[in-house]
Amino acid sequence: MAIFTLVLGLLFVAAGAGGLVASFDLLPTEIGLLYAACGTMALCAGAVTLAIGALIRRFDVFAAAMRGAQNRDARRSSSTATDEAVASRESQPRHGDEAKEPASADEPAAIEVEPNALADEDAVNENRSGHPPTIAAIERALGEREAAPKLVGHYSSGGANYKIFSDGSIEAETENGAFKFASMSDFKAYLAGARG
Repeated sequence: MAIFTLVLGLLFVAAGAGGLVASFDLLPTEIGLLYAACGTMALCAGAVTLAIGALIRRFDVFAAAMRGAQNRDARRSSSTATDEAVASRESQPRHGDEAKEPASADEPAAIEVEPNALADEDAVNENRSGHPPTIAAIERALGEREAAPKLVGHYSSGGANYKIFSDGSIEAETENGAFKFASMSDFKAYLAGARG
């Protein structure tokens, strides 16, 4: 768009300059005055069109810089999230480690993680290259039956037993009965509602 606007501005300037040059010989006549007036208007229109083209080009450069900054921020936040996920995995005790008792009733105990649970979590996203999956991979994934979620860890806190599964769901057995939550956020919302 900027190139088209700049070319149009140059055409206006050329036409205006041509009109002014043609008016020199005919200046004392009406037609000479008409050429001079039209040439002046075309030069002004060309100058304004060139300025608009330059502004469009500036906005394009600015928009590209903003998109680049947003992409860098997105890459930084995704790498930070990945680093946090790795750090949280490394901070979880492995199978055979003893679960620590919570410091208070509000703080849950450490989770016992079964072996191979983290390897299964990495297998969920096999295509980390950023390319879309092939049609064969999609058909294979659709043809496979979804396996039941595996038990990743369990812990006890405040007289309740909790089980965490590989799909992110949580089962809680309390004195009020057994509950199943689809995710950690649903579980936290339930706890906040029970306290409030």
